[in-house]
Amino acid sequence: MSIKLIAFDVDGTFVGDDHLTINEKNIEAMKMAHEQGIKVVMSTGRTQSISQKEIDDVGCVDYMVLSNGAIVVDKTTNEVIKSSYISKEAGKKILKILVEHNAVFQIYAGQEAYVNKYSYDNFLNTEGLPEVFLVEYRKRMKLTKDLQEVVDNVPIEKFNVDYVDTKVVQEIMDALSKIPNLVYTAGFVGNIEITGTGADKGNGLAWLSDKLGIKAEEVMAFGDSGNDVTMLKWAGESYALVSGNEKAKSAAKHITKSDNNAGGVGEIIFENLTKNVK
Repeated sequence: MSIKLIAFDVDGTFVGDDHLTINEKNIEAMKMAHEQGIKVVMSTGRTQSISQKEIDDVGCVDYMVLSNGAIVVDKTTNEVIKSSYISKEAGKKILKILVEHNAVFQIYAGQEAYVNKYSYDNFLNTEGLPEVFLVEYRKRMKLTKDLQEVVDNVPIEKFNVDYVDTKVVQEIMDALSKIPNLVYTAGFVGNIEITGTGADKGNGLAWLSDKLGIKAEEVMAFGDSGNDVTMLKWAGESYALVSGNEKAKSAAKHITKSDNNAGGVGEIIFENLTKNVK
């Protein structure tokens, strides 16, 4: 069966290890797919303002599954067509917990990344991410005096904790466990991602594909880490990057030959599309 939709994760998958550079093979492959009528979907843990440059660089994205599936956005209209937001009540509790534990974090809300002065000032100390990316990422944030106002007035997609003392990570997790309808995962050291129940890449991609009349076996998906697992399990043709973690590799049907720096995504797309043409 031919592929009708391609979904790709960004960090660790589509961009290089600096989290900024896109191998030209990846861009050319997406353009070729798009020209053949295949829908191109960016599926990322980032919100829109943080991934807008990459969306523009690809140049042919049709839809975005953002904030780990909290929202699905139609690129043409910039309309949120599906959402699994964190409730305002839960948002207030999460905000209180993170502030009390001196976490460096952002609130992804309304397709922006909101940050207070404490987090903005300490963001460059985040461990596990390259400095060149941290500097660029911080430029894309929206500095605000009052995060409580954001929680009260803007739909919350996700709380993204960039850094917190490892000694209090478990305390935070325990506090979060008392708030219903949340999903939270820890990535790199000191990192926690918090979304509402139902917000995952697999759900977002499945919903979008159904809306477009596309079956799972007609979907190709690429990812490298834990937040890609649901998407990789659902898609009929799923690939984990050879440089990805074991969770992603176990969930995917295939493994790429090349890593994210060498354009592993683009190579697979070219191979498959060339077969289709023949």
